[in-house]
Amino acid sequence: HRTASLTRIPRTHQEYVQVLRYGTNEKYDAHHDYFDPSSYQSDQGTLNLIEHGKKNRFATVFWYLTDVNDGGHTIFPRAFGLPPVRSHSDCTEGLKVQPQKGKVIIFYSLNPSGDMDPLSLHGACPVGENNVKWAANKWIWNAPMGYVT
Repeated sequence: HRTASLTRIPRTHQEYVQVLRYGTNEKYDAHHDYFDPSSYQSDQGTLNLIEHGKKNRFATVFWYLTDVNDGGHTIFPRAFGLPPVRSHSDCTEGLKVQPQKGKVIIFYSLNPSGDMDPLSLHGACPVGENNVKWAANKWIWNAPMGYVT
């Protein structure tokens, strides 16, 4: 209900919440949350799910559940129109968001036209020594998906 209130997008467009835990040195390389139909040509299940590109993940709501004193940033390496990245594991270029308990970030995977936004590339930088990062996310679709009612 809170995600629907915050985003003004109905609950019927949401996936269930996903809780994430990253320990020391754990990371998640940069990726997109949308499904690019050209990457799933041999995966009929995904193509059916996204109706060959008609439906897709529209936005992500991401909550930090803990403070992380060293590392663990969420990175947007293409923020501000930066050029394509050389490495999807590089955490030196782009916008970095430090994990702080209670902080929520929202970012969009699709442009207002409905096209996939390559600038939405994001990842999780390695968590520093003796730190644990807890976070949660919810993906919101551009159409009702039937996960949450």
